[in-house]
This record gives sequence, structure tokens and C-alpha cells, in this order.
Amino acid sequence: MINNALSNKRRPRILVGASGSVDILSLPSYLSAIKIGIDCDLTVLMTPSAVSFLPASSIALYADRVICGELPTDWPTDKPSRIVADHDVLLVLPATANTLSQAAQGAAPNRLTTVILAANFPVLFFPVMGAVMWEKSAVQRNVSQLREDGYQVIEPVWHENYDASLKRMVGHPSLPTPDHVLELLKAILQ
Repeated sequence: MINNALSNKRRPRILVGASGSVDILSLPSYLSAIKIGIDCDLTVLMTPSAVSFLPASSIALYADRVICGELPTDWPTDKPSRIVADHDVLLVLPATANTLSQAAQGAAPNRLTTVILAANFPVLFFPVMGAVMWEKSAVQRNVSQLREDGYQVIEPVWHENYDASLKRMVGHPSLPTPDHVLELLKAILQ
């Protein structure tokens, strides 16, 4: 259920939680699709590992607000309970195996997982990882646990990419298209 305030035609407040994966490099196209497709306030919450792949200053070009880091001095404005109160939905995009595991276990070692645990609104996970990791029993248990706990875990789309380190094409679970993510988000917000 979305807050009653949304029914009063307030702009939806969308939070995107980005965890550290090479797939974060495509995050700007998702943020652009959301901003073009929905008149919204868009915030991105980046884990420290996400910032190691893509600087927050780059993401800030596509969002209304970017939250990153774990400094206690940021808590007056970026305390997890305040972040939850200021948003209507959370997309964890990309969601790594590590983030899925932490959320499934109710762990909160960083600001993103703390917000997930405190969320009283829909949370959608968009997993990305290597194929071998995705197929592991532990990862599948975590996905099942998240779904049982009421979270939405979106099935990844399989992509073939050239892996320079292996010098061959490999298939791996990845993000759906930005348009598909936008459709899912619009359905949640209705």
C-alpha cells in the first residue's frame, strides 16, 4: 500500500539503492528513464562499494539527490528512518548477492541495508551477479526468503557479454531493460 498522501496527487518519491556491481555503470540510463517516464522526486542511495564503481558526482547528474557514505555526521539529514519517511518505494538496482544475503538475514551493516530493514513501503530487488553465483543454493535460499518476507525480487534477464578476463562470451543474470523497470515502477505506484 502506498501512502495516502500519494492519492492526493503528490509527486511520488522514489529511492534507488545502488550496490557495488559493474552493472551500476548502466544506472544513469535507468535513472533517466524514470525521470522521463514519471514526474517524481528521485533519490539515489549508494553503498560505499557502489561509489567505488561510479562516483556519486556522476549519478548526481541524473537524480534529484544522492546519498552516499556512512559518516555519522550525515545522520541529521540522512538517518535511515528519515530516508524511509521521505520515500514511497525503493528499487535496489543493482542488487548484488551480498546485498540480497544481508537483506534476507535482516542484517544492516550499511545505510542501504538499514533502510531496507526499516522500509514500510514496497522494496523491489533487481539481482545481478555471475551465473554460477546466481545458481548457488545459498543465493536461491536468500531470494526465496526475501519473497517470503514480502519483498519483490525481479527475475534477472540473461545476457551474453564478452568477458575480457576469460577471453570468451559468457551468460550471466543481469538487469531488465530500463523500460521494463519503468513499467514495474508505474504499476507499483498506481
